[in-house]
Amino acid sequence: MNIKAILIEDNIMEAAVLEQYCTNYNNVELAATFSNGTDAIAYLNQHKVDIVFLDIEMPDMTGLQLLDKISCLPQIVITTSNKEYAYDAYEYEVVDFLKKPIPLARFTKTMEKVIRNHEMRNRVALSSSATELYVKTDGKYIRVPYNEVLYFENVGDYIKVITNNGMHIIYGALKTLAEKLSYPRFLKVHRSFIVNLDKIVDIEDNSLVIGKKVIPISRAHKPIIMNSINLI
Repeated sequence: MNIKAILIEDNIMEAAVLEQYCTNYNNVELAATFSNGTDAIAYLNQHKVDIVFLDIEMPDMTGLQLLDKISCLPQIVITTSNKEYAYDAYEYEVVDFLKKPIPLARFTKTMEKVIRNHEMRNRVALSSSATELYVKTDGKYIRVPYNEVLYFENVGDYIKVITNNGMHIIYGALKTLAEKLSYPRFLKVHRSFIVNLDKIVDIEDNSLVIGKKVIPISRAHKPIIMNSINLI
């Protein structure tokens, strides 16, 4: 259970203290440290982060202004020497508020809370990922139960998600998608196809049929698929 963190702190000494504290936790990866909000936002827009240690007073924007610019907030721990920000910070449902200078014992208490929250979020995510996925379409996320998926087809830089009710197109690679799918009935049968084994109509020498779609089976994947079906 790795926790990916970033630190946003313009004071070099304070940043060094927090970086050192983080080394006490083998399951915490401090991925980056930023001295301003602009660079931090650019990073957050491109990378998934579990926790942000956020200074309030920075040269280009306040920490609260930074939070207003992030559409999906990870766990936030505010770090500041000024108590007057505490009320406003909790309006953003931050995990904790650490007053500088930050004692190790106080940091440890915060991390206990962060780790508990992370474990709870993971349990919720795992229970959902076992039965369904969400596909982003026209600015919204569409719920697609696994048992409605017929197959996934890689087309260039995109993946077609073919379901009982139609098709969704998402950006990405089939290999990356395969790593995220936890449903045991999904099987890669070709470099361009992942199929739902429960939707197969028939299998021939080098292909299978789902609905009216003939899907190729590569020689490398043929033994895997044959071992995955109840052959009599």
